[in-house]
Amino acid sequence: MESLETIRNLLGVFFPEEISTHFEIKEVIEKSSYIQIVFEELPELIPPQMDKPIEIVLDGFRNPLELQSFPLKGKPVYLKLYRRRWKYKGEKAHYSNTYKLNDEGVKATKEFASFLKGAFGQTPDQYNRDR
Repeated sequence: MESLETIRNLLGVFFPEEISTHFEIKEVIEKSSYIQIVFEELPELIPPQMDKPIEIVLDGFRNPLELQSFPLKGKPVYLKLYRRRWKYKGEKAHYSNTYKLNDEGVKATKEFASFLKGAFGQTPDQYNRDR
């Protein structure tokens, strides 16, 4: 199991802690002009507000959140994060966990957006237009 621990440590180097601890990689798509990494929220992370002693069931995913992150291999990296939905069995209301992975209105991880602002004085959109 050492290799699993090594992979988790590596994820922590490349991605924000909230992503590396709450999501798992499902797919890596490498194209000639970009890399997309698809994540799914771990199924055991039931939202804390679901505290009734009623059976809880998974109920699909929310719309994916797509964020740009630090480049790898000279290519832009896009993270596609699928956040799960849960509900109480027999009810219609859905519950999801909340994460602060990006600042409002910014389609990049907080760390990447902060780096671009500090290094180049640009937002991710400005940086992408100038490339």
